[in-house]
Amino acid sequence: MSDHLVWALDRARAHTLALVTDVPPQSMQQQTAPGERHPAWLLGHLLLADSYLLYLLEVQPLPGDFSSLIERHGPASAPTAEGAYSSKDELVARLAASNDARLARVREMTGDDLARPMPDAFLAKAQPTIGHHLQSLVFHEGYHSGQLSAWRKAHGLTPTHWTPGPPRAGGAHT
Repeated sequence: MSDHLVWALDRARAHTLALVTDVPPQSMQQQTAPGERHPAWLLGHLLLADSYLLYLLEVQPLPGDFSSLIERHGPASAPTAEGAYSSKDELVARLAASNDARLARVREMTGDDLARPMPDAFLAKAQPTIGHHLQSLVFHEGYHSGQLSAWRKAHGLTPTHWTPGPPRAGGAHT
Protein backbone atom coordinates (compact mmCIF):
# COMPACT_ATOMS: atom_id res chain seq x y z
CA MET A 1 0.00 0.00 0.00
CA SER A 2 2.79 2.45 0.79
CA ASP A 3 4.12 2.27 -2.78
CA HIS A 4 0.67 3.33 -4.05
CA LEU A 5 0.59 6.23 -1.62
CA VAL A 6 4.10 7.30 -2.65
CA TRP A 7 3.05 7.28 -6.30
CA ALA A 8 -0.14 9.25 -5.65
CA LEU A 9 1.49 11.83 -3.38
CA ASP A 10 4.32 12.35 -5.84
CA ARG A 11 1.99 12.68 -8.86
CA ALA A 12 -0.19 15.18 -6.98
CA ARG A 13 2.86 17.29 -6.09
CA ALA A 14 4.21 17.14 -9.64
CA HIS A 15 0.88 18.46 -10.87
CA THR A 16 0.85 21.29 -8.34
CA LEU A 17 4.36 22.39 -9.24
CA ALA A 18 3.60 22.18 -12.97
CA LEU A 19 0.70 24.57 -12.42
CA VAL A 20 3.01 27.29 -11.07
CA THR A 21 6.09 26.77 -13.23
CA ASP A 22 5.24 29.58 -15.64
CA VAL A 23 3.54 31.90 -13.15
CA PRO A 24 5.65 35.06 -12.97
CA PRO A 25 6.92 35.67 -9.40
CA GLN A 26 5.26 39.11 -9.36
CA SER A 27 1.87 37.48 -10.15
CA MET A 28 1.84 34.97 -7.29
CA GLN A 29 -0.51 37.12 -5.17
CA GLN A 30 -2.80 38.49 -7.88
CA GLN A 31 -6.50 38.19 -7.20
CA THR A 32 -9.52 38.74 -9.45
CA ALA A 33 -11.61 39.27 -6.32
CA PRO A 34 -10.84 39.74 -2.62
CA GLY A 35 -10.27 36.42 -0.90
CA GLU A 36 -9.37 34.52 -4.08
CA ARG A 37 -6.88 31.82 -3.23
CA HIS A 38 -3.83 32.85 -5.18
CA PRO A 39 -0.76 30.66 -5.83
CA ALA A 40 1.28 32.08 -2.94
CA TRP A 41 -1.50 31.23 -0.48
CA LEU A 42 -2.14 27.81 -2.00
CA LEU A 43 1.52 26.76 -2.00
CA GLY A 44 1.91 27.96 1.57
CA HIS A 45 -1.23 26.04 2.54
CA LEU A 46 0.20 22.83 1.08
CA LEU A 47 3.49 23.52 2.86
CA LEU A 48 1.57 23.86 6.12
CA ALA A 49 -0.01 20.43 5.52
CA ASP A 50 3.37 18.89 4.66
CA SER A 51 5.00 20.41 7.74
CA TYR A 52 2.32 18.96 9.99
CA LEU A 53 2.50 15.57 8.27
CA LEU A 54 6.27 15.37 8.72
CA TYR A 55 5.75 16.17 12.39
CA LEU A 56 3.04 13.50 12.74
CA LEU A 57 5.30 10.96 11.02
CA GLU A 58 8.14 11.90 13.40
CA VAL A 59 10.40 12.86 10.50
CA GLN A 60 11.15 16.34 11.78
CA PRO A 61 9.92 18.83 14.35
CA LEU A 62 7.50 21.55 13.37
CA PRO A 63 9.40 24.26 11.47
CA GLY A 64 10.29 27.48 13.25
CA ASP A 65 7.77 29.37 11.13
CA PHE A 66 4.88 26.96 11.79
CA SER A 67 2.85 29.56 13.69
CA SER A 68 3.31 31.96 10.81
CA LEU A 69 2.27 29.28 8.32
CA ILE A 70 -0.94 28.69 10.28
CA GLU A 71 -1.64 32.42 10.50
CA ARG A 72 -1.02 33.10 6.78
CA HIS A 73 -2.10 29.79 5.20
CA GLY A 74 -4.34 27.98 7.66
CA PRO A 75 -8.02 27.27 7.08
CA ALA A 76 -9.07 30.41 9.00
CA SER A 77 -6.81 32.72 7.01
CA ALA A 78 -7.98 34.96 4.19
CA PRO A 79 -5.61 35.35 1.22
CA THR A 80 -4.80 38.94 0.34
CA ALA A 81 -2.98 40.56 -2.55
CA GLU A 82 -0.89 42.69 -0.18
CA GLY A 83 -0.01 40.13 2.49
CA ALA A 84 3.51 39.08 3.37
CA TYR A 85 4.01 35.75 1.61
CA SER A 86 7.17 33.82 0.90
CA SER A 87 8.64 34.10 -2.59
CA LYS A 88 7.70 31.66 -5.33
CA ASP A 89 11.23 30.23 -5.33
CA GLU A 90 11.16 29.65 -1.57
CA LEU A 91 7.72 28.03 -1.61
CA VAL A 92 8.57 25.75 -4.53
CA ALA A 93 11.90 24.74 -2.96
CA ARG A 94 10.30 24.01 0.40
CA LEU A 95 7.48 22.01 -1.21
CA ALA A 96 10.00 19.96 -3.22
CA ALA A 97 12.04 19.27 -0.08
CA SER A 98 9.01 18.39 2.04
CA ASN A 99 7.78 16.09 -0.75
CA ASP A 100 11.13 14.29 -0.79
CA ALA A 101 10.98 13.87 3.00
CA ARG A 102 7.40 12.63 3.08
CA LEU A 103 7.99 10.19 0.20
CA ALA A 104 11.11 8.80 1.87
CA ARG A 105 9.18 8.19 5.10
CA VAL A 106 6.10 6.70 3.41
CA ARG A 107 8.31 4.34 1.33
CA GLU A 108 9.57 2.73 4.52
CA MET A 109 6.15 2.46 6.19
CA THR A 110 4.66 -0.96 6.83
CA GLY A 111 0.99 -1.90 6.87
CA ASP A 112 1.12 -1.60 10.67
CA ASP A 113 2.55 1.91 10.37
CA LEU A 114 -0.26 2.94 8.02
CA ALA A 115 -2.84 1.42 10.38
CA ARG A 116 -1.51 3.42 13.33
CA PRO A 117 -4.23 5.62 14.83
CA MET A 118 -4.18 9.27 13.82
CA PRO A 119 -2.59 11.10 16.78
CA ASP A 120 -4.49 14.35 16.08
CA ALA A 121 -7.88 13.92 17.79
CA PHE A 122 -9.60 16.49 15.56
CA LEU A 123 -8.39 14.93 12.29
CA ALA A 124 -9.02 11.42 13.64
CA LYS A 125 -12.77 12.11 13.48
CA ALA A 126 -12.58 11.84 9.68
CA GLN A 127 -9.17 10.18 9.19
CA PRO A 128 -8.85 7.44 11.80
CA THR A 129 -5.40 6.20 10.77
CA ILE A 130 -2.17 7.59 9.34
CA GLY A 131 -2.98 5.73 6.11
CA HIS A 132 -6.33 7.50 5.87
CA HIS A 133 -4.59 10.83 6.45
CA LEU A 134 -2.06 10.15 3.69
CA GLN A 135 -4.86 9.28 1.28
CA SER A 136 -6.73 12.43 2.23
CA LEU A 137 -3.62 14.49 1.44
CA VAL A 138 -3.74 13.24 -2.14
CA PHE A 139 -7.33 14.50 -2.44
CA HIS A 140 -6.43 17.70 -0.60
CA GLU A 141 -3.65 18.51 -3.05
CA GLY A 142 -5.87 17.63 -6.00
CA TYR A 143 -8.56 20.00 -4.74
CA HIS A 144 -6.08 22.84 -4.45
CA SER A 145 -4.58 22.01 -7.85
CA GLY A 146 -8.07 22.57 -9.22
CA GLN A 147 -8.06 25.99 -7.57
CA LEU A 148 -4.68 26.71 -9.17
CA SER A 149 -6.09 25.67 -12.55
CA ALA A 150 -9.07 27.99 -12.09
CA TRP A 151 -6.75 30.81 -10.97
CA ARG A 152 -4.65 30.30 -14.11
CA LYS A 153 -7.73 30.58 -16.32
CA ALA A 154 -9.00 33.68 -14.50
CA HIS A 155 -5.60 35.33 -14.94
CA GLY A 156 -5.20 34.53 -18.61
CA LEU A 157 -2.56 31.81 -18.40
CA THR A 158 -2.77 28.86 -20.75
CA PRO A 159 -4.01 25.56 -19.31
CA THR A 160 -1.40 23.17 -17.98
CA HIS A 161 -2.10 19.74 -19.37
CA TRP A 162 -1.34 16.87 -17.08
CA THR A 163 -2.36 13.26 -16.66
CA PRO A 164 -1.07 10.30 -14.68
CA GLY A 165 -1.42 8.26 -17.89
CA PRO A 166 1.20 7.66 -20.54
CA PRO A 167 1.90 10.39 -23.08
CA ARG A 168 0.16 10.22 -26.43
CA ALA A 169 2.18 9.62 -29.58
CA GLY A 170 4.52 12.56 -29.97
CA GLY A 171 5.02 12.88 -26.20
CA ALA A 172 2.10 15.18 -25.38
CA HIS A 173 0.00 14.65 -22.26
CA THR A 174 -3.64 15.65 -22.36
